[in-house]
Amino acid sequence: MSNRRTPPGRAPSSSPGTDWSDPGPGGPREEATISTGREHLRRWIALTALLALLGIAASVASARAVASYNARSEREAFALSSADVASSLRLAIQREQDLVVTGAAFFVGKPDATNAEFQAWSRSVRALERYPELLGWGQVVLVPAARLPGMIAQMAADPSGSTAAGPIVVIPPGDRPFYCFLTVSQSRTQDETTAAPPGYDYCSGAGGALELAARDSGRSGYQVLTTGSTQTLSIQVPFYRGGVTPATTEARLEAFVAWMGVGFDPNLLIAGALQEHREASLILRFRDSSSDVQFVSGRPASGAQTLTTDLQNGWTVQTFGAPIQTGVLANWGTVALLVSGILLSLALAVLLLVLVTGRASALRMVSRRTGELRHLALHDELTGLPNRALIMDRMNQLLLRGRRLKADGAVLYVDIDDFKDVNDAFGHPIGDELLVAVAARFTAVLREADTIGRMGGDEFVVLIDDAQVGAGPDLIAERLLEAMREPFELVGVATPLRLTVSIGVATGDRGSASDLLRDADVALYEAKLAGKNRFVTFEPAMQADISRRVELEVALRDAINRGELHLMYQPIYRLADLELIGTETLLRWTHPTFGSVSPEEFVPILEQNGQIKEVGRWVLGQACEQAARWDADGHQLDLSVNVSGRQLEDDTIVDDIRRALDASGCRPGSLIIEVTESALVRNPVAAARRLTAIKSLGVRIAIDDFGTGYSSLAYLQRFPVDSLKIDRCFTNGITTSAESAALIRTLVKLGQDLGFSTVAEGVETPAELDLLRLERVDQGQGFLLSHPLPPQDLQALLAARGASVQATPDPSVPADHLSTAVISTPTNERTSTP
Repeated sequence: MSNRRTPPGRAPSSSPGTDWSDPGPGGPREEATISTGREHLRRWIALTALLALLGIAASVASARAVASYNARSEREAFALSSADVASSLRLAIQREQDLVVTGAAFFVGKPDATNAEFQAWSRSVRALERYPELLGWGQVVLVPAARLPGMIAQMAADPSGSTAAGPIVVIPPGDRPFYCFLTVSQSRTQDETTAAPPGYDYCSGAGGALELAARDSGRSGYQVLTTGSTQTLSIQVPFYRGGVTPATTEARLEAFVAWMGVGFDPNLLIAGALQEHREASLILRFRDSSSDVQFVSGRPASGAQTLTTDLQNGWTVQTFGAPIQTGVLANWGTVALLVSGILLSLALAVLLLVLVTGRASALRMVSRRTGELRHLALHDELTGLPNRALIMDRMNQLLLRGRRLKADGAVLYVDIDDFKDVNDAFGHPIGDELLVAVAARFTAVLREADTIGRMGGDEFVVLIDDAQVGAGPDLIAERLLEAMREPFELVGVATPLRLTVSIGVATGDRGSASDLLRDADVALYEAKLAGKNRFVTFEPAMQADISRRVELEVALRDAINRGELHLMYQPIYRLADLELIGTETLLRWTHPTFGSVSPEEFVPILEQNGQIKEVGRWVLGQACEQAARWDADGHQLDLSVNVSGRQLEDDTIVDDIRRALDASGCRPGSLIIEVTESALVRNPVAAARRLTAIKSLGVRIAIDDFGTGYSSLAYLQRFPVDSLKIDRCFTNGITTSAESAALIRTLVKLGQDLGFSTVAEGVETPAELDLLRLERVDQGQGFLLSHPLPPQDLQALLAARGASVQATPDPSVPADHLSTAVISTPTNERTSTP
């Protein structure tokens, strides 16, 4: 079956002949002939008029389509240009922030540096050379009134950075509780008309309020300074003892050292971003609770395109482009197309009137036009592939032919994995370009007898007609998977994109095309669940699995209110002496009909339907209450609670944790929130902000299943992490795999260097425990030490041991010599169950 259908043609109608044997003019046959000719003329006049109207309408439609295409092209070009400008500005702002952090680090390490020392250091890092927009920078210190004479003397004794001669006086004069002076600095120029005098008090006036607000909040303060026609950006960055910003205002006031004052020429930043887009204009703006500054480049035309991009950290850029010319009469090209189309339609009409015998050719032209319209109605506008309507029609034909020839056809339902991430990261225009490339690649690997169509979005359907060419659908599915292994290189995307697809296969006869497509969709769902980048063939049992999933989803909606959910607690031991120091909270579900349902089965349902937020809130509350009861009984244990990626996508997670702590009275320092690496990389900026807010509550943060996802030093430095949980696959492989042992050794060293503790999951054999202790892993959990326990059993264990299980702290002692009291009664639980 081919991918295109040829529209059926229409043969020209025959014309009645003329009988020349009729006697003389005026005879009956002549009159009949004249009458027939007139009838034909009327028909052709009507046909000509209709054709002229159709041609004019088609010309108008074509002109509109071209105008729409031109407008869309202009919008797409502007979007790409704006993205390029925003990317350049984002990188430039990041470089400025890096410079500020570098300067603050210098003063943290050497707060009493002299002008000479600071300028020597600044020259060593080539600050003015590497940052042409940098006008000057230095340290602004706060001087109480009692220390004013000493500071004046100190500044006079170190004048290397001063631009003025003579005695130093306070500007503006007057008695104030404190003063703020630029004591150490480096400037690109020594122009006295633009530089502040050495005794200028930066804490006076409106600028002083900005300085003090930055000190109290711990955030940078921004201010626009205008000198004549020149605008500069002044940034005041507070820094504190130890180089760490304290969490509270009182602590920040206590640890405050000084400000890092930096002056930039923002016009140079903007000029660099507009270097390749000189026709564009923009507004660069920074706004937070204490600052609102903006810089304008160029003047947008009336009706200009505009696009606002969030550059993060308070910065936004609004770019302006040329106005979009819309409408058929907007430019000469569409006008010419419209006029030429109308003239051509009229010319064809006149030609038809003159050349009546050419009506067959005209009919063929109309037939072609009709075929084009039919093609547009039955094909996808983006990829040109058959659309849903045509695919369903051909699927019915496939079923009918299979019944007639007793041959089984097949349907492959193809879905691009994680295509939404492409649209979110690069925009829908890039997503459309990628869909076109995917469609072309699929078409290239299929046979002429196969049909491929686009159902919508990122879903494609392939029809295999084995009645024409015998080939199993498995082979076709493998070809499609293989076709996706080569990365896609797209215009506007610097890095080639790698994609995978999941494929559902359904074969054989069905009652309707919808039934066959439904079974392929079920198989596609199973392929997604199995890990994506694969194909799965439909089996009747899959429908039962779908039915069970629906039943579980319905039952889960009220599981909390029915008391079916409960918590188990996996003990965590310090490996040095095998003392019980904490627990991990594990969610369990016992249904009156289904019995004990595995978390691997019901947790994905909670994640997909969004109920995980409600259940996660309940788990936090229950776990904190249990921890508070243990604490009241004198058993101070750490309590680890898993937080899913869906929970971390919302700011309410911070409020949920705060409410759970307040309602239960649980010590914040005993609560450890565990998140997976995959949850962190979905939106690293938002995740870091929320984890920082959670950390400010006094709660600790752990990365769960570390080493199996997207771990990198950059991510560890970005997030406020306290501990790393080593995945069970590395723990179980430590005795048999040199790679696992090396990775664990690396993670332990990394934790020691960065101040993280390490926790090994899935400790199941004495040999594993021995090696983990030799590698100096801090903590461990697993079947060897204890299975997950209900609260009452853990309470009994704590009472029997006094909340501590003692063993020899010597890591060289084999695990099989440990006290058997460490190992609790076995169950059928798994350690790392969600």
